[in-house]
Amino acid sequence: MIAPLHRVHRGLGLLVLAATLGLGLLAGSMPAQAAAGGLPATTAAPEQPAAAHPTALPDGRYVGPELDWSSDSARAYADRTGVTPSVFSRPLPYPLDDAAERDLRDLARQLASLGSVAMVTLEPSKPLEELTDDDAAYLADTLDTLGGEFRTAFFVRFAPEMNGTWFGWGQQPDEYTRAFRTVADAVHARAPGAAMVWSPSYAAGYPFTEAYGAVEGRRAGAVTALDTNGNGLIDTGDDPYEPYYPGDDAVDWVGLSMYHYGSYEQGATKGRDGTREYSGAISTSVVPEPDKFADQLAGIYGAAPGAPRIDFAKQYAAAKGKRFLVQTAALHDPEDADSAAETDIKRAWLDQVFDPATAAQYPEIGMVAWLEAERPEPEAQGHTVDWGLGAEDATQAVLRETLDAAPDVRLGPVTPVVAQEDANESTRQVWQAGTPVSAVMGYLVACVVGLFALVLLARFAKRVVPQWRYPDEQASRDGRIDLLRGWIITSVVVTHIEIAGPWSFISRDLIGTITGAELFVLLSGVVLGMVHPIAVRRLGAVEAAKGTTRRAAKLYVTSLAVVLTVYLLSLVPFIDASELTTFTDRGTGGSGPGAAGRVYDLYPNVQRLLDYPPPGYAVRDLLLLAMGPWAFNIMGLYVVLTLTVPLLVLMLRKKLWWLLLAISWTLYLVDSVFSLRVLDSQFQDVFPLLTWQVIFVHGVVLGYYRRPIIDALSAPRGKILIGAATGAYALVLGGLWLNHALGSGLPLIPAGYYETLYESAYVRVILQPGRLLNLAFFIVAAHVILTSFWRPINKLTGWLYIPLGRASLYVFIVHVYFVLAVANIPGLDRTSAWQGLVIHTVVTLIIWVMVRRRFLFSVIPN
Repeated sequence: MIAPLHRVHRGLGLLVLAATLGLGLLAGSMPAQAAAGGLPATTAAPEQPAAAHPTALPDGRYVGPELDWSSDSARAYADRTGVTPSVFSRPLPYPLDDAAERDLRDLARQLASLGSVAMVTLEPSKPLEELTDDDAAYLADTLDTLGGEFRTAFFVRFAPEMNGTWFGWGQQPDEYTRAFRTVADAVHARAPGAAMVWSPSYAAGYPFTEAYGAVEGRRAGAVTALDTNGNGLIDTGDDPYEPYYPGDDAVDWVGLSMYHYGSYEQGATKGRDGTREYSGAISTSVVPEPDKFADQLAGIYGAAPGAPRIDFAKQYAAAKGKRFLVQTAALHDPEDADSAAETDIKRAWLDQVFDPATAAQYPEIGMVAWLEAERPEPEAQGHTVDWGLGAEDATQAVLRETLDAAPDVRLGPVTPVVAQEDANESTRQVWQAGTPVSAVMGYLVACVVGLFALVLLARFAKRVVPQWRYPDEQASRDGRIDLLRGWIITSVVVTHIEIAGPWSFISRDLIGTITGAELFVLLSGVVLGMVHPIAVRRLGAVEAAKGTTRRAAKLYVTSLAVVLTVYLLSLVPFIDASELTTFTDRGTGGSGPGAAGRVYDLYPNVQRLLDYPPPGYAVRDLLLLAMGPWAFNIMGLYVVLTLTVPLLVLMLRKKLWWLLLAISWTLYLVDSVFSLRVLDSQFQDVFPLLTWQVIFVHGVVLGYYRRPIIDALSAPRGKILIGAATGAYALVLGGLWLNHALGSGLPLIPAGYYETLYESAYVRVILQPGRLLNLAFFIVAAHVILTSFWRPINKLTGWLYIPLGRASLYVFIVHVYFVLAVANIPGLDRTSAWQGLVIHTVVTLIIWVMVRRRFLFSVIPN
């Protein structure tokens, strides 16, 4: 008999949840190369210095591929080859359009996690004479912005192989040099983290009058500037490089395309200088003849009789104090029945490119970029040939062996790598942007004193207007908790939609004593502490535990769905999901103001999930919620804490509350000292599990004993205790502030104590002791205020906050998509108060309508 579908879903959910937690516990024992965000094992030694500027890379040869970026990624290449490249190359159309800018950002984002530099090959999409200063300025500004955000260095390879006839920008020396200098001037002035690369093609066959793939109408001989020998002809005797050189001041690196398409057929005789003449015919998919690469460097391979012999690397790199890029690859034609073995072709070419003798003779060689592509080639009768090394196990092994044996090879990382833990922690902003820490502490004190004043006023109102008092003290559902949850979840929504306005002021500034995350976790514990015992009485302990576990499983599956749908939405061309998939440091986090503007990737390895089969670590990252929107990361914490509720309530039923609290505080203290990473999940770095459990556990205890606690605090002694405790706390903080403001120098208060108090005890989110005191103070003050002023508060705000509070999980889940939607509003001014007022109001009311109509309540937990 087939089980009902809903039971199958529950079973699968529980199975996945159990497997995920098991993976998390095993995280610490996994090998380094399999760890989330880890680099391949053959990466360069960690003592390798990071590159400060692309024009000043440390000595050595930097190696990397030019990928087919439509179907490949930087991390995928590094994983399958076992090599972390120090450079990746990507062609982009120029001027930059929206798609090219997105691709450039994606390149910087991918390379930042590997510590590789970026080679950007700009391919003009319109005539050279139509390229403008504005085009260059926009490119330079984009490079500078991305370099600052991702700490990525760029090499700009502008319109390469310009001496050929196969590109639209070819053999136009005057137009080319002007266009190059325009880009170089903008890059040098506006993007100090970028370098300009001049990169023609190796000149065998120049002026390429019969070149395969020549552009229609592009034939050599039409440009007088190319007649360098003055014989009135554009022929093999002309210099193939000099007319296209933009000048020493414009060029930072030089490069040369030196591919092994095949072997030229040699003539029967030698020229006057002793070099072999070539017939011009080429045999493809063959093992390169010995010393071919060295002969290319010397400028003699395939050279026609009378052609100048130019040692490009010496003349344009060494003599000018510049470094040299080799753009290369070796052709293998799988459709050629007579082809040599692929590994033989590529091993022979790699051996020549990385020959130690060549490295010693040409120390100016600073970079080798290998083309990873399968594409039709005219030289191979239009067959689809394979240039790459990274697709097959055999060629990957050849690559690793060659690089391991080659001297002075530099692999990645060469720029600073941001560990995924650092990226996660970046979302933990600990003080308010643009505000001195002392001012933040002063605002906190003002909030505490103000709340205490409201507590005193509430005591007075209880006598003067007793009809305002909360009327349903014996009800099983507490409206005060629902209203408070609604207020805090609305504050979370407003805070995550980062726009100025009155809603933002109320949510982020008016109550400086707490954060939404703290109250969300505490009240979640209170609600579960109230609800789970009721389920135990109705269904029994076992069934109640199963129900809570099923709920946790549903929340977990929902979390996976949110993570994946946000990523899938990011693939839609007209949707910019970077607001959620990355996080831009505001300069208010643990890294300080110096990190402002740095962009962190919150979706590590997500592209690898599209591989078939996807690598285990990428699946593990997903299952452990090690990736996802920053505005959603606390959900992982909530899922794990929910799983503990049956055990917590069991201890409370056995009257072991004292043991439960003792264990909770012990875990809190241990984590404060050792910072234990229990789960390799995104939330762990923002909301450490062993620290944040202390709030949740206390919430469960408060919820379980809610009635006795309220009765005790409502008694005369309880009222005195509340007044004394809250008053003492407000008095102490107020006294410290006055002593600081007036410079009174009160006894027993060390000099400078107040100035360091915030960072030592009150940093947001980290849950230092001051934050816990604040939370306790706030929850007591809120209870007193809501109890005494219930009727006016409920009449004014209850219609909005109570429904949202009763569906706070639902609100939290759907708000992610509203954050994304707002981020894609064209022309949005995030500093505009009136725009913020309108948007926050509209979003809140839309969510309120969705809750009232129970939209998708059967699917989304609420």
